[in-house]
Amino acid sequence: MVLATNHGVKPLLLALFCSYIVLFFDGQLFAQNPPANIEVFLADVTIVNSEFKLHRVQNISNNPGYDSQPWFSSDGTTLLYASDRNGETDIVSMSVWSLNKIWLTNTPNRSEYSPQFTPDGQELSYITLSPDGIQDFRSIPLLGIQGQQKVETVIESERIIGYYHWASPSSYLCFVLPTDQAPATLQWHKLVDSPHADSTDTPIASKQILDASPGRSFLPIPNTDLLSFIDKQTNPWRIKSFNPDTEEILSIAPTLSGSEDFAWLPNGFPIMGNGSELRFFNGQDWLMLYDFTEAGIKNISRVAVNVKGEKIAIVGELAE
Repeated sequence: MVLATNHGVKPLLLALFCSYIVLFFDGQLFAQNPPANIEVFLADVTIVNSEFKLHRVQNISNNPGYDSQPWFSSDGTTLLYASDRNGETDIVSMSVWSLNKIWLTNTPNRSEYSPQFTPDGQELSYITLSPDGIQDFRSIPLLGIQGQQKVETVIESERIIGYYHWASPSSYLCFVLPTDQAPATLQWHKLVDSPHADSTDTPIASKQILDASPGRSFLPIPNTDLLSFIDKQTNPWRIKSFNPDTEEILSIAPTLSGSEDFAWLPNGFPIMGNGSELRFFNGQDWLMLYDFTEAGIKNISRVAVNVKGEKIAIVGELAE
């Protein structure tokens, strides 16, 4: 069995990784007796003579409270994540090479989550959460983002979007929150115009329900024009592909049991975390990629890989 299907996913080369997985952990990660927190960790990845190596694991958030939702820019040089600051959540931008950080949002009495750059690279998009529980999907120009005058665009408002992924400047997959009348759904939304015009509200051209019980991770599949998501309607859950051009949906692989966050290695293997382990699917089974037990990391949830496979970000808790 391979992960390739007739929708254009390239055949996966099992021999490339299965026989040559070699992983390394370098140095100490944490001070003694670290507090139990959800943190974002970053690791270097190299492939030398067909050997896959993971090393220099670092706690890059190192911050009390909620730190999660890592997302790499399209060139792989910037990592965005949501981070607690004074009891609210703001967006951090960090260079993956220098580890220098910039706070991109500072909104008293409001939190921001699910950060991404828009496909044109000109704006930051995110989900906002106000004290009354209202969630909006918004964006703001990156130019001058730290200035005093910032005009946000409201893409969708009022308890609609929980998670999303841009497919183009005017279309995205999104997790639409449940209501009293309907469960959570995966939807394909298209905008009338680009959401990055001089407007504070963006009309929606169309909304299509694709799945009645989705996971929260939506990702492009390497070397294809396809997007991927998790369908939780079956047991086990399934990783599926979505073709934005034809709107075709096909099954790719079962998930790792009990996990709903995944990412893709550049060769087309999906990876998922469970407990202290990071595993990859080789077309037949979920095999060990790395065990973070000695690194003091447990309950791994979200995972992200940059476009060249040079960096992996994971979210986990510090073991006590």
